[in-house]
Amino acid sequence: LGIAADNAVMDAAPDVCFALHLCRGNQQGRWLAEGGYDAIARQIFAGTHATRLLLEYDDRRSGDFAPLAQVPEDKWVVLGLISTKHPELEDQDMLCRRIEASARYVGLDRLAISPQCGFSPSVLPGGLSQTDQAAKLDLLVSTARKMWGYTKDQ
Repeated sequence: LGIAADNAVMDAAPDVCFALHLCRGNQQGRWLAEGGYDAIARQIFAGTHATRLLLEYDDRRSGDFAPLAQVPEDKWVVLGLISTKHPELEDQDMLCRRIEASARYVGLDRLAISPQCGFSPSVLPGGLSQTDQAAKLDLLVSTARKMWGYTKDQ
């Protein structure tokens, strides 16, 4: 039912690029779901009309990249590798290794990187400072440039 409702909205706007974020919940360090995408990959990845899949992969709760083999050729995967749950910066080499590992299932040309969720997942106070958020986004940009060769002008 949920996929059908989402698809009806997307089908009504054929010129719009839609993304589907599969959120596990992230309110003040608590979550609603854990585990890999194995159980839902075939149904959701192929069933949604969204052309971008925003998937959380910032910790062990997310499982491995094997379910990405179920992503149809017409979809991109945006890997949520940068955590918004803590201020510590991820290691860039580790991020690159994880992107390379995911590229075994989805070509590097259909991958992107993002924070795993929004920096303000609820109306409640807390979360990362603006300085920490900026540092995380700087890391994201420099990692994308390293992996995909983007320059400042692109």
